[in-house]
Amino acid sequence: MTTGVLELKMKIVFNAGTMENGSEQDFLRLFSHQLKSPLNSIQSLLNTIVEGLAGEVNTKTLKAVERATEKSRDAREVISDLIDFELYSQENGRQQELNLTELLHDLALSFSHSASEKGITFNFDLPGTEVIVWADPKRLKQAIGNILDNAVRFTPSNGKMEVKLSPDRKAKSVTIKVTDTGPGIAPEERDRVFEPFYRSPRLKATVPGTGLGLSIAKKVIDNHGWEIHFTSGENRGTSFEITLPYVKLEDRKYERERKKVVIIGGVTAGPKVAARLRRLDENVDIILVERGRFLSYSGCGLPSYISGKVRSPRELMTTSDSAVKSPEFFESISHITTLNNTMALEIERDKKRVLVKDLMIGPTSYIPYDYLVLATGTVPDVPDIPGVNQSGIFTLHTLEDAEGIKKTFSDKNARDVCIIGGGLIGISAAEALIETGARVTILEKKPHILLKLLDPDIAEKIQNELNKKGIKVVTEVEIKEIKKLKDQFEILTQNSPYTADLVILSTGVKPNAALARSAGLEIGESGGVKVDSFLKSSDRSIYAVGDCAESINLITGKHEYWPLGSISTKMGRIAADNIFGIASKFEGSIGTTLFRIIDINVGRTGLTGRVALLNGFEEVETVTVSGLDRAHYSGDAKYIILKVIADRRTRRLLGAQGYGKGDIIPRIEILACAIMQSLTLDQVFKLDLGYAPAFNNPVDIAQTACNVLENKINGLVKTINIQEFDKIKEEVNILDVSPLSEHSAGSIPNSINLPLENLRRENLPFDRDSKIVLYSKTSSSAYIAYRYLSAQGYSDLMILEGGYIYWER
Repeated sequence: MTTGVLELKMKIVFNAGTMENGSEQDFLRLFSHQLKSPLNSIQSLLNTIVEGLAGEVNTKTLKAVERATEKSRDAREVISDLIDFELYSQENGRQQELNLTELLHDLALSFSHSASEKGITFNFDLPGTEVIVWADPKRLKQAIGNILDNAVRFTPSNGKMEVKLSPDRKAKSVTIKVTDTGPGIAPEERDRVFEPFYRSPRLKATVPGTGLGLSIAKKVIDNHGWEIHFTSGENRGTSFEITLPYVKLEDRKYERERKKVVIIGGVTAGPKVAARLRRLDENVDIILVERGRFLSYSGCGLPSYISGKVRSPRELMTTSDSAVKSPEFFESISHITTLNNTMALEIERDKKRVLVKDLMIGPTSYIPYDYLVLATGTVPDVPDIPGVNQSGIFTLHTLEDAEGIKKTFSDKNARDVCIIGGGLIGISAAEALIETGARVTILEKKPHILLKLLDPDIAEKIQNELNKKGIKVVTEVEIKEIKKLKDQFEILTQNSPYTADLVILSTGVKPNAALARSAGLEIGESGGVKVDSFLKSSDRSIYAVGDCAESINLITGKHEYWPLGSISTKMGRIAADNIFGIASKFEGSIGTTLFRIIDINVGRTGLTGRVALLNGFEEVETVTVSGLDRAHYSGDAKYIILKVIADRRTRRLLGAQGYGKGDIIPRIEILACAIMQSLTLDQVFKLDLGYAPAFNNPVDIAQTACNVLENKINGLVKTINIQEFDKIKEEVNILDVSPLSEHSAGSIPNSINLPLENLRRENLPFDRDSKIVLYSKTSSSAYIAYRYLSAQGYSDLMILEGGYIYWER
């Protein structure tokens, strides 16, 4: 249906009958809704296909769907403009006193993003007074908005726009002037500028629109009894002027105490600052600057995007209410100006402004600020290996990186993948790739993977689990060079070489503090921006949050670096509170980290045993226990392994690590809370935790672990960990007190079975001064045997920590 036919049909409908003005307006709104609803549904369904949420589609189909999406968007715009034209052609609605300065300020801000996307320099010149006029607020906003929209549409890239408000005290009038540097209006077209549906033949093919925007503006102005006119020169731009009377001028300076907050970084901490600040204060201007294309996405979900579990970047940006956190989301829902594909180049602290560059178009511009928030995140810590910067070697740091890996993996039909580095990112990437059918090898420089997070004993177990799942882990590898051999890479090491179709670097990250450093801000020992407890940097008007900032370890009191989404989000909220005026402190963190490797859940919190010793805890005690995550009869109980670490002198809990197919994560969370509150082992046991057989046992395994460690410190039991056991197992007697059926199903080599129920009536085949290691499936029965045998005079007993479950796993 052409625009003219549609207009004619609507005119017939609108003029049918003798409706009162109010009834006609109600009818128009209903009619608009009935037309737009199916179009909205069509657009939503088409977007679902474009974003990949309905499955893979071929390129030809995708182009057709994208064209259909564009046409449905055009149709919606035509309908909206037609309805607005008819609605605003009628007499104005309810008029009232209106702050014109405030209205223009808000309108200019709302159009600043679309202007910036085109590289347009947009200035607004507002007076130091508040201009109060008598007008219909909705219609006046529509009219001025249409003129501003027209200016943005017709101004070319690198052009200029200005909106100016000039009161004339003598004439008691005020002039709104909107100027652009667009193509101008040809002399022969000037009489038709306000004509409905008229669009310049010179420009209609390149500039979208319906030709109704200026017609609507003219109708609104005429209905108010005001004047609108324009001046224009072909290829010299256009100026529209609206002149209207004012009611009064408020002499106080127009500030409204609006703070300007600029946030650099739009992935995790930055969007949190913006969202929290907007919820606290509607009277603040917020600009979010992000170098990448995507905003506010879950970086932890990148491996799932590579594997195909997450089909589209859109899913990583979607809230629990199914809203997609796109630039349009931030602007329409929260009135936050977002500048993605924009790089912050320099901070001029003396002038309180940031120099930014549009990476799509190229121009630079300055953004002033009252407060600046640095949320610049991390950069990959790329090792100095010859050949590491070749095409086809990736880091997994951003959504763009994930897209590159996914495309290369698909295009090359990659089957052999080498991941250099055994950190958390590398482990997650390995899991994602093996699910696609790839053969994955992890090359780690250190003796064990995940050593920043876990002690060697637990790290080794995780490493074993990876090997069982088909992920080959090679440790203590020194990479000499990476060479390109036709379609594959050859990774040369101190031993044998490795070949791969695809190479991913997982050698860690470091704070992205280059912008802060060049601005002269104080940098901490870890390389992150040094901040106080209020997250202020050495410049009191600049905050630093998230992965670019240092953190304080709550246990040691020392500066640390933990690039974790949980910490970043908390920092973002706290910084927003402080900018608003709510005094809020970031006390620090303890590095609580949770992850899953296929079907194994892993968690850690606080200090590892090694780090505790390095930080001056001279008497560190640890114990490892195993057990079911819930009552054995609940039907789905699974075993978990849990290690706890404490200070022997104070009995204060310092750290915890655990893994298993069962529900280890709540235990790590419980112990994280205990560590944050500096609880002792005894105090953890006394926590009033809930109990139900479907969820846990009457005494939760987190409390049991603390009880065992307290018993160990008190001398009620002596334990031995697996590493120590492996060193002396040929020199000790090994006694399994499990039932015979369990011993027959699986046992430690060279162990003797004496079931616990037979212990009191059978004699041990060992002398009382023999060195004996006791164990059972979880070693809980071994503790009963230990206490009994100790009373019988056996003096050199030890319990194997974690029992057979831990040894076997």
